[in-house]
Amino acid sequence: MNKKTFYKYVYIFLICCVVGFAVETLWCLIKNGYIESRKSLVYGPLSVAYGMGGVLLTAVLSKFKSSSLWKIFLISFAVGTVAEYICSLGQEIVFGSVAWDYRHLPLNINGRVCLLYSLFWGILGIALVKLIMPLTDTLIAFIPMKLSGVLVWTFIAFFVFDAGLSAVAALRWNERKEGLEPSNRMEILLDEHFFDERMEKIYANSRDVDEIERE
Repeated sequence: MNKKTFYKYVYIFLICCVVGFAVETLWCLIKNGYIESRKSLVYGPLSVAYGMGGVLLTAVLSKFKSSSLWKIFLISFAVGTVAEYICSLGQEIVFGSVAWDYRHLPLNINGRVCLLYSLFWGILGIALVKLIMPLTDTLIAFIPMKLSGVLVWTFIAFFVFDAGLSAVAALRWNERKEGLEPSNRMEILLDEHFFDERMEKIYANSRDVDEIERE
């Protein structure tokens, strides 16, 4: 992969993360009548599942940019559904929680994916091909490569830091739920800065698997 292509994928990941966060927040407002955090990490308005889905869809759909909308829709429907299932399963395995549960919706698979949101993935794929991919091409052409390099690597550094901190904060949150006291200075700092109330606000839509199974 050359530098230009790599930068393009990073731009797409960032754009899809932010767009996904905005869409989820707006959907919550429309559906529930209030604004609630829908971000994946402790800092930054990022929904990582959308970013990963956007990168995966871009890799697949790059060969189908000139295809019919229905073909793009069906490919995006399938790829997005698989990506969403994997993200949900990964979160459950690593953190023992899930950020979404579709068991109350028809035609769902283990509550991780369902027909309605798979249709949304199909629509997102069309938006990706017709709007986001051309936008990133414009960005790549407009922004000097050196500046793109600074922007891309700055974001990567921030994302790695944010993702790492989010992971240890979430794991420590789970330990507190189990009644485990902090055993080192790092855990004390995590308890001070990412206390339960803050984590519940950040991950307002996250639920423990044990809690779901008891329902």
